[in-house]
Amino acid sequence: MQTTDQNPTDPERFALGGTRPLLPDEVRARVAAGARLVRFEFCASVLLFTVRRQSPVYLTESWQGRYLRGLGYSLLAILLGPWGVPWGLIWTPWAVWVNLTGGVDETDAILASLGDHDHPRTESGPPVPGTEKSGAA
Repeated sequence: MQTTDQNPTDPERFALGGTRPLLPDEVRARVAAGARLVRFEFCASVLLFTVRRQSPVYLTESWQGRYLRGLGYSLLAILLGPWGVPWGLIWTPWAVWVNLTGGVDETDAILASLGDHDHPRTESGPPVPGTEKSGAA
């Protein structure tokens, strides 16, 4: 007997690479805690034919996780990509660069698809001059 958390076709769950399908609230909570949703690139070539693809979306908690997952896709691109002329020679270094710099950040797009149009993910960083709230009343 299957329970509801074992049902792979549950439309409420969001399928991610490398993890079990998550509920939208779980995805939102992990993103709020600092996780990112990223894709990685790879390409495969044969003489004059080159195909450029992206991985499934992965939920990554840290830059180390993004870097390690990107290494695998970079190796795939290096092994299968440069054999096509001319696009294999162009897209292979591009895929390696994208993967080693953390992948393609899809967090905002995924949150928008989950219905979070009013709450885009905000980057933490130094305040922008002129936007600080004054403490004096």
